[in-house]
Amino acid sequence: MRLGAATLAAAVIARSFPFREARAEEKIEVPELPWPYTKLDPEMTRKLGHLGYYAFECAGGAFWGITVQLREKVGFPWTLLPIPDVETVKRAVLQKKHLHGLMQYGFGGAVGWGSLCGSLNGSLAVIQMVVGEKKAWVKLGRALMRIYETTPLPTRKSNEYAVRGEFLIPKSKMKSSKWLPSNVSHSVLCHVSVGTWCEVSGYASGSKERSERCARLTGDVAAFAVMLLNEYFDAYKESGDAEKAADEAVSRVEEILRREYGGTTRLSATTAACRTCHYKGKVYEDGQFTRGFMECEACHRDLTPHAHFFLRQPVVQHGQLESQQRLAQSFFTGGVVGAALGIVLGAGSAAVINNHRKRE
Repeated sequence: MRLGAATLAAAVIARSFPFREARAEEKIEVPELPWPYTKLDPEMTRKLGHLGYYAFECAGGAFWGITVQLREKVGFPWTLLPIPDVETVKRAVLQKKHLHGLMQYGFGGAVGWGSLCGSLNGSLAVIQMVVGEKKAWVKLGRALMRIYETTPLPTRKSNEYAVRGEFLIPKSKMKSSKWLPSNVSHSVLCHVSVGTWCEVSGYASGSKERSERCARLTGDVAAFAVMLLNEYFDAYKESGDAEKAADEAVSRVEEILRREYGGTTRLSATTAACRTCHYKGKVYEDGQFTRGFMECEACHRDLTPHAHFFLRQPVVQHGQLESQQRLAQSFFTGGVVGAALGIVLGAGSAAVINNHRKRE
């Protein structure tokens, strides 16, 4: 699909020449996605993502931290993006000057709503822009989401950069240069991620320390996205198969995570077990009334309602929909047996985990 070449070109020209009306011959043809990618340094990305947070917060910071490098290293078409260069952002941050940037809407889980963490939002956007095959960028994106759920953040590397004054912002200008506590959020939601970190650290959600935590986390997530992309394009050169390259990239990053960060790209045993029944499907009575790969136990901490179906005959209440009545009966009969077997098998079988990572 063509990406609105005339519209984007006009916007770019208007940005460059605000006092001159754009002429038709000045239109620039914008190439289709995917746009070209070149290998980036994850550590520079970590630092740029951190700097980007100070200017654009989490979503805008992660997006800018990656794309500003592609604009410098690749050039066109990345030069079409209306993003400031590194020195401009540094000056703006030091002068506390507002900059309007792409993806800023994603701050605080989308305009402060507490939903998807902005660092993921911005990073996923770049992954989708540079990886052409949908099945491939979905696999990479899901791996990044799982990394966020399972990795202690901010990472040790980000904390080391902060206390040593090695970020791109002078140590004296940072919101906090202390070594900050890390925690595993078990969720990709800003609301949960911030809340659990505040519980662990003892800092309030409106504190400078919490804001600095999110700045470091933004750099960390952008760095993980670049790791996945670097490995993907290396693997793609070797195999020429996008899906296989994505699987190989995730496998390679998995080893790095285990060795250096304590995270994983794999679904938890509980989530895999839940997904033996609860996934995107067409049979409501069998539990297919939900979808997703989020870590189930982050929200659904009390799983005893499943056990209740084993212990008592379900009561069909007056006024229930026919589908609800069938669901209640199915849990007590064959459906519940399948659920029980699924939980046991899912908890102990890596094959089940890998199988359900491919669903949807």
